[in-house]
Amino acid sequence: MTVHRVAMRDGTELYTRAYLPAGPGPWPVVLIRNPYAGMLPMLEVTASVWNEYGYAAIVQDCRGTGRSGGEWTPFVNERMDGLDTIEWIVRQRWMDGNIGTYGHSYLSAVQLAMADRFPQEVKAMVLSGFSTERFRSHYMNGMFRQDVYTGWALDNAGTEPLEPGNLFARAVSIRPHIEMDEQLFGKQLPWYRQWITNTSPLDDYWKTGFWAELREIPKYIQTPVLMAAGWFDHHLDGMLMDYRKLPEGTRAVSRLIVGPWVHTLSPAGDLEYPDGERNLLAEAVRWFDVHLRGAGESVPAGETMTYVVREGRWRRWPGGFEPDGRRILYLAGDGSVPHRIAGAPSPLEERIGYTYDPDNPVPTRGGAGLLRYLSGAPDAPKPASLRQEPPGYRDDVISFLSDPLDEDLRIAGSVEVRLFVGSEAPDTAFSVNLMEVTPDGEAYNIRDGITSLSYRNGVKLPVEYIPGSVVEVIIKLWPIAWTIRKGCRLRLDVSSSNFPAYHVHPNRSGCWALQADTRVARQTVHLGGRYPSRIEIPVADERS
Repeated sequence: MTVHRVAMRDGTELYTRAYLPAGPGPWPVVLIRNPYAGMLPMLEVTASVWNEYGYAAIVQDCRGTGRSGGEWTPFVNERMDGLDTIEWIVRQRWMDGNIGTYGHSYLSAVQLAMADRFPQEVKAMVLSGFSTERFRSHYMNGMFRQDVYTGWALDNAGTEPLEPGNLFARAVSIRPHIEMDEQLFGKQLPWYRQWITNTSPLDDYWKTGFWAELREIPKYIQTPVLMAAGWFDHHLDGMLMDYRKLPEGTRAVSRLIVGPWVHTLSPAGDLEYPDGERNLLAEAVRWFDVHLRGAGESVPAGETMTYVVREGRWRRWPGGFEPDGRRILYLAGDGSVPHRIAGAPSPLEERIGYTYDPDNPVPTRGGAGLLRYLSGAPDAPKPASLRQEPPGYRDDVISFLSDPLDEDLRIAGSVEVRLFVGSEAPDTAFSVNLMEVTPDGEAYNIRDGITSLSYRNGVKLPVEYIPGSVVEVIIKLWPIAWTIRKGCRLRLDVSSSNFPAYHVHPNRSGCWALQADTRVARQTVHLGGRYPSRIEIPVADERS
């Protein structure tokens, strides 16, 4: 290994390690850019693997991290720094004219930031665990993903806290939340404040500048891309969108793999995933062998490959991950617990009420919108599909349960939950949790979703809600390939919180991070008659 201090266009020097195979060279090059000091030992091992396969590997500390110079500001310098680094690689005599970019999560972000400007020497990319859809990654219908982004901000603040210990619990308890950084760190974190106060995709922070440019980059990528995503990774939704954004010609030579994984690209949770593991480094080697060396066997392209949960098999979707049809199930209340999921709408209008107290939120139990579990913190909710509490476990959670299915239900895509709701508050939230219930009564979460009333139904600017009125809210859950077997049941829980996956809605209107207090509110779900609350399920046939 040799060390280079590579000068960027503004003179800042980035600490760059070059790992070269044995022999005279030249070689194709794999570029890895990384901001995490703790990942260096793993990246050194990864570099040695690339060397074994005949690739030179470059591992560079991002600006302001590790041993590199400059100031650390997440994301914004990666475009120019990455392009300057590639220009440096092109000038090296040990480079044979072929470069591939590689890395997971933020290490994919640095690739995407420059992917529309690659010189001809960059022939292939391998991406996983990151999306250019940054607003959608931070917010779902006005609700901030607090576990992911407050947790990440605390770990990457670039400064030490005034007092160690229990940082996350202290952070999320501070109201107004905008004051969290000064109370915990004694200084402002401007980028985090931008995240929590720009709640509309039309705010300048998201609509202009770096984030807006990043969101458009996949539309201009000409380089073949191998993408890997997990059904329970917090970047899944945006990665599927990024893949669809690729130009048709690029998508025809690219590939997307979606496994039963969390952000580490490995399975987690309480379910078994037969044949769910996949050697993604080996997939990357084959990808680069073909595109950088013109060697090896051909690799599949122009397809999405997904793992079908509960079937234990992989399915190819040559035209993209799309359902073949749709099944509609209706919510009905009959005074029992749980209430019913029926195959036909009820002509009778009913209502079910509960009290939502922001100081006593429903705790997160599994799901895809989580990241803090990687820290090992004992209070961090576990990700993926977990056994759920039984119906009636809380007074502020309404459960609906279907009869046993008389045939397999193959979910393929984004389930939509349409609820007719009302509240005493001028703004509030409604959350849903869709589950499979096995014949022995165990329930496992499939997908969850949430919406505020002010950002209901995909609006880009907040809309007024009149307390006491009935409105329809459409909660589109993240895509999934999941087969519920004959004899199992479908369950849907409705509540008003899912914390800390999402921030606790204070039941007040206006920016959530600026609210100093909360209020208790009575919530109502309306069913039947004029209010056909329902679940719309995309389904697939049995094709392999």
